[in-house]
Amino acid sequence: MNISEIHYPRSLQELMLLLEREMNVQIVAGGTTFGYIQTTRYLSFEPSIMYIGQIPELRSIHKTERMISFGAACTLSELEHVYPFEHGQARKLLHTIGTPAVRNIATIGGHLMYGKRFLSLWALLACFDAELEFRAFSKTSTKNIWYSADEMGMPTIESGRLLTRIRIPLQSIDHLFIQRIGGAVFPDGDGGYLVSVATIDRRTISNFKLVIAGPRAYRDYDAEQRIIAAPHPLPARIMQTVMRMYAESLRKTNFWNVELLLPLISQVLEALQRSTE
Repeated sequence: MNISEIHYPRSLQELMLLLEREMNVQIVAGGTTFGYIQTTRYLSFEPSIMYIGQIPELRSIHKTERMISFGAACTLSELEHVYPFEHGQARKLLHTIGTPAVRNIATIGGHLMYGKRFLSLWALLACFDAELEFRAFSKTSTKNIWYSADEMGMPTIESGRLLTRIRIPLQSIDHLFIQRIGGAVFPDGDGGYLVSVATIDRRTISNFKLVIAGPRAYRDYDAEQRIIAAPHPLPARIMQTVMRMYAESLRKTNFWNVELLLPLISQVLEALQRSTE
């Protein structure tokens, strides 16, 4: 049996140098999903293992007037009292992940980069337009969270890049709808979450997003644009048009159970109608 060499880099610079030098590297932070990504009944390790949990840059949380940014190695427990998890429903969603002991270890980076499916927080962060910062040896790039979904809505992870930070624009939340659908979410069940976020400004809907994510991810940009800038409460004709658009796009993409999802989307719009500024 081969014995892996374990590295404990203390800075991003040291980590990048190691990644440039070493071949076939396994990145480990919390490691709570490591056993589930194994393809055989026996644990298999790469020749080199990088433990990144001691890198300060990956554990820091920064907040400005417009954005909050947290390192990919921040544990889920560390995010409990920061935006957007300050919101009651978002915090409840966070609390559905494992146990307190698991959340004390599991990292947000590992959660988003699971690879086999979209886990519990992905749809929520997609509704908040989260941006992901990736680092390679000589390049830093920032991409929208939808970069981790391909054209068919399937999870995709580009090799050779390390997720370092997650940035979320600060915005007011007048309406947040979260509904679990299907069965188990982790490790590879058929369940997922439907999440919708809306902002109402002077009786006008200034922001609206609806995302469904589980084995696949879904969002209808055209339906969202039909709602944005519409008056609040929504006129009946816009409600009908939007429901028709969602029905058509769900069937066109063959996404999940249309008969299950359409009533939930209707609930989202009805809840939005009851929202107040």
